[in-house]
Amino acid sequence: MKTPSREVPAHEIVEALFDVITEEAKRNETFARRLMSVYPETIIARTASKKPDGKFDAAEYHAVNILRNHGAAMLRGRLSSLRTKAELRAVAKRSGLKLTGKAIAKNASMSDIVDGILTAAEHYVAQRGAAKK
Repeated sequence: MKTPSREVPAHEIVEALFDVITEEAKRNETFARRLMSVYPETIIARTASKKPDGKFDAAEYHAVNILRNHGAAMLRGRLSSLRTKAELRAVAKRSGLKLTGKAIAKNASMSDIVDGILTAAEHYVAQRGAAKK
């Protein structure tokens, strides 16, 4: 005779399932990329690009090109997917942008730096557009 088992609420089962998936994705880059490939690129943020030596590669996050080709919302989303202030500052430097205001403060928040990059990129694009006229 079986002993009655405790019914597990559905939300606990789903949470446990996602915990397993998340842990595996952290350990296995191939698995993570396969999971991401099932969604259209427009609704996911790309994972931060790493060079073979494990260092962050800001080349994939050229702020001016993203702004020109995809718009401000996409740029903000891509920048928000980055994990550290150093990565954000590397993107600004690689994009040839000069940060100003709150974004250059040592205690600037991630959102201050994202706002600074977006503002600088918009300014750059506007200057180039005016120069072409």
